[in-house]
Amino acid sequence: MTVDAIERCFEIGWTDGLPVVPPHRYLVEQMLDALGWKADDVIGGIKTQRIEITAQHLAAAAVMAGCRTDYARVLRPLAELVVDEAFNVSGVEVTTGGPAVLVLVSGPVVQEMGFAHAANAIGGANARPNATIGRFANLVRHFSGRGGGVLETHGTIGHPGRYSFLIAEHPETQWGPFHTQLGIEAGESAVGIMAAEGPNSVNNHYASEADQVLETIAGTLAHPGFTNWYWHFGACVVAIAPQHATLIASKYSRDEARHMLFEMSKRPTDELIRLGRMPAEPREKSKVEPGAMRAPFDRESQIHIIESGHDGGKFSAVIPAWVGDYSVHIKKIDSAVGSA
Repeated sequence: MTVDAIERCFEIGWTDGLPVVPPHRYLVEQMLDALGWKADDVIGGIKTQRIEITAQHLAAAAVMAGCRTDYARVLRPLAELVVDEAFNVSGVEVTTGGPAVLVLVSGPVVQEMGFAHAANAIGGANARPNATIGRFANLVRHFSGRGGGVLETHGTIGHPGRYSFLIAEHPETQWGPFHTQLGIEAGESAVGIMAAEGPNSVNNHYASEADQVLETIAGTLAHPGFTNWYWHFGACVVAIAPQHATLIASKYSRDEARHMLFEMSKRPTDELIRLGRMPAEPREKSKVEPGAMRAPFDRESQIHIIESGHDGGKFSAVIPAWVGDYSVHIKKIDSAVGSA
């Protein structure tokens, strides 16, 4: 019985704490066919631990997450990103920061596959592509141990995005697609990932000028508990909803808005030292300069802007990266995958 198979998955640890679709062989084989892989293909791994992650492992995770086979064109590049050594999935799972894998989808694929990108776009949109593809990425993170086992996690607090965390961008944007910030042509579709903390809501309903909204967002970037103040190399995604985006775009380009956020988020280094946010003997590459103003980023290109959310309120969100992950990792989506 299906219920018995679901319960069996709980018993043997094949779960993220929620029920999964039991990865029966025929379902995994169908997913492998859609992905264009053979079961024993090695797609990535953790070399320092001599762990290899196979296509069968990834296909099983997609089935367990509830993904359809016609999601393969997104799942394949997404899987390759998560298990690539550049992402450091082992570090993501064992850090005390407790990050999740944030998935970022942009371009025509958003509309073609039915991703939700308006109401509750960051979470709770109740759309199957968002929920299951975001869950897939985090199941891969969870089951990246030896032989498909679980990596031991050490997150002090964590956040709910560790179940599923995906943002799809509006098909029509003020500044061009998200992925053009990362070198992919505007007409393409792309999927990216970032090891991310939970989202911080930004509310400004009464601003009438772009600078007011930007300063409010920058204030969220600049709160004293922001993880990146000392390490200085983590990235950040700023999700800007339509009413904020329209107001900001009436005055600034995306690059100009990013520059404003970088400048407006600076705080006195001495204040950060007083609060204990800097160690007594800082490392050289963190560039701690007492008496100077300090931004929470080493350079403004670490701030990435995505346009998403409903038009019915003046909210945006700041999503900080884990400080051990210095960038958004991204791939172009090949529409030919899974189309056979």
